[in-house]
Amino acid sequence: MKNHRMKDLLENIARDAVPDSVNLLPRISAQIERRNWMTRLRARPIFLTLIILFVLTLLAGAVYAIGRMTGYMPGVGFVETSALRVLAQPVSVTRDGITVSVEQVIVDSERTVIVYKTEGLTVEAANSKGEGGGPFSSEHLLRLPDGTILKEKINAGYDGGAPEPLIHQTQTEGGWPNYVWRLVYPPAPLDANELTLEIPILQNMPAGAAPENWEIPFRIKPAPPEMTFAPVTVLPTTDVSAAAEAEDSALSNATTLDGFTFQLDNVVELEDGFLFTGNLSWDSSVFPTGQGMLLTETIVPILTDGNNQQIPIERVQLDAPYEEYKMAWSYRTNRKAFEGPLTFTISSIQTTYSTPPTDFSLNLGQNPQIGQTLELNRDFQIEGHTLHLASVTLENMPPDSDGGGGGGLEWNCARLTVQLKFAFTTQKSGLEIFIDDAAPEPMPTEGCISGGGGGESESIVDPTQFTTDVGYLNIPNGQHQFSMTASIPKTFDGVWKASWNPPLSLEPMPTPQPGACLTLEKWTQLTSQNAALSVDLGGKIITTLNEGNLLPTIYVSRPDGSNSQKIAIGAWPSPSNDGAKLAYSAQDGLRVIDLASGQTSAFGVDGYRIVWSPDDSRVMFTDTFHIYTVNADGSDLQAATADSGQVLAPVGWIDNQTIVYSVLSGDGFKLKTYNLQNGGTEDLFAIHNKAGYAALSPDKQWLVFADREFGETNWGIFISRLDGSERRLAAEPEVPTAFASIWSPDGQWLVVNTHKADDENPLAYENVAVLVNPFTCEAFALNQIDGAAEGWSR
Repeated sequence: MKNHRMKDLLENIARDAVPDSVNLLPRISAQIERRNWMTRLRARPIFLTLIILFVLTLLAGAVYAIGRMTGYMPGVGFVETSALRVLAQPVSVTRDGITVSVEQVIVDSERTVIVYKTEGLTVEAANSKGEGGGPFSSEHLLRLPDGTILKEKINAGYDGGAPEPLIHQTQTEGGWPNYVWRLVYPPAPLDANELTLEIPILQNMPAGAAPENWEIPFRIKPAPPEMTFAPVTVLPTTDVSAAAEAEDSALSNATTLDGFTFQLDNVVELEDGFLFTGNLSWDSSVFPTGQGMLLTETIVPILTDGNNQQIPIERVQLDAPYEEYKMAWSYRTNRKAFEGPLTFTISSIQTTYSTPPTDFSLNLGQNPQIGQTLELNRDFQIEGHTLHLASVTLENMPPDSDGGGGGGLEWNCARLTVQLKFAFTTQKSGLEIFIDDAAPEPMPTEGCISGGGGGESESIVDPTQFTTDVGYLNIPNGQHQFSMTASIPKTFDGVWKASWNPPLSLEPMPTPQPGACLTLEKWTQLTSQNAALSVDLGGKIITTLNEGNLLPTIYVSRPDGSNSQKIAIGAWPSPSNDGAKLAYSAQDGLRVIDLASGQTSAFGVDGYRIVWSPDDSRVMFTDTFHIYTVNADGSDLQAATADSGQVLAPVGWIDNQTIVYSVLSGDGFKLKTYNLQNGGTEDLFAIHNKAGYAALSPDKQWLVFADREFGETNWGIFISRLDGSERRLAAEPEVPTAFASIWSPDGQWLVVNTHKADDENPLAYENVAVLVNPFTCEAFALNQIDGAAEGWSR
């Protein structure tokens, strides 16, 4: 069914910060699991560590020492300013309407940094061979004048190849799949000033969807004397114990406690804020077995000012040198006016440590069969924890499996066909088990990265019950010897602080903003009760509920849940303003149903995000890349807006001739108006909610939308005037909200769709509609409403 693949599209736009449990397109009920390489590594921190250590070993001696850098450049990072070379001038190459531009190049004694961007890539092209685009990484080569090829340096300081966020000074039009990319190479020789960037295939573009084998020649020159850099303040180490800190000792940029030292190293003054870099260091003796690691989420400090007010910060990915027993961190602020001192604080450190191997043997029999289970019921004592091995089952390797653990990843040369699945239970939550066959099958080695035979644990629901797989090329039999190691989580609690006094700033101190109407605390209280709605509200609430069909079921009820009626099977329901009709998206396209008679008519066109005109004579909808209007009887279908070909979402009607919509732009969506008669457009403001969803109030004075603010990883629900002024926070980012909220017919209330985990299945969730008055901050849970609220009419 065409034009109903929006979920996968939005997942690519919203690749970061969107909770896995949020279904961006209720119409699509089937979920396609994408377990790619990085997803599996993130789910298996120990194996990820081994890979990182392997890579770092290869890179030993090629790291970039911050101590040698004397300046900072947004988009590039720390640089050694002596003998610096820069891009002579930006260079662009255009092919078939797609432009690749080299925007920034820096060459010093340690590295070559290139920043380039694309424009002209389309979502249709990215999804031309299946939803999601691809590839998401491809090798970029740098060719020197003599033909020598420099290959990218794998940057251990990056998370999955993401560029430094301060690269935002380079902008690209059109939003995803266009992108800005940062590349790091070894330093170009001093006599090599004519370079060529080779790009075999553009990011996000499947093979054949866009021009390939790009060559962008550019020239570098010595940095001009007047070139400026953001100054770097290197702080001396003034270590202070936690006890001395408790006695209000002198200001310190480091704290040592339980063998861990948390330290602030550098402060960079940017135009719009400060950049802070530091490290957390430790000694192997902090771990019971002497072998352990810190989890990457460990260093998430809180920054407070001299009044103990929390300051928003965002992580910055920098080129961090690898050092054993040390983890670098870097964060920035978006302003410079503070009451000092500024203090970074962490209150716990999450670690995991490895145990020595435990060997055991197992007789699989001479002729084991697929599906055969051996009940073992063996107990092992590992570092004071009892591990119960319940059973082992011989299985075929699942068709979408990566082969389990280090032995059967997708890039291995061998295709594993069967696996032994070991089932464990333990009282220690979060424990991971790794099993290796002591005598694995011979694996092809030429051109391979790793051999086979190993596996690590996966827990689906209950963290004390999990399985571990060991893969094989052929069915194993007879006596086998296995080696088992464990990864045991360990938390260190305490208070580690690092402080710094900012200089006086001429910037005005920010004005405190009103708090959110719906806080996480209030939401938790409301959704944990089953109280009836205590305010008398009229009209009809339209909801959708997933009942196991391809499309959800549409219901109409009163706000208190009474008079509930099943209307149809479909998605994206939208009631007319007078409440007489309901438009929705069915399997055969858009339909309109008369709620009194039940009579249904088909439009003969597909679409979603349906919005009625003020006089209920027309509806507006999108097919993702176009916005259309059509009469309520299905006649006079017309394309609207001049932004066709980009991701578009209807928002509302200001009057019967003027619509509001959003268009994908940069890293968010731009809200715009369009006059259907004269084609006039007006830009309103930008939002960053990954889907472009917003709703216009019935009086046409307010917009409700999801947006992400600086320092937040999730979005909050806001209202504002159409020009973005009088912005108010209806629901704070900590509340698990969906993108779409709806207005009451009188424009005084919002229904904010939220979701909470199912008590019986943590991987499942249930929709909870919450009623919020954004002007008075009254709030009630609509506990008698099942499913997601989609509309509210008179």
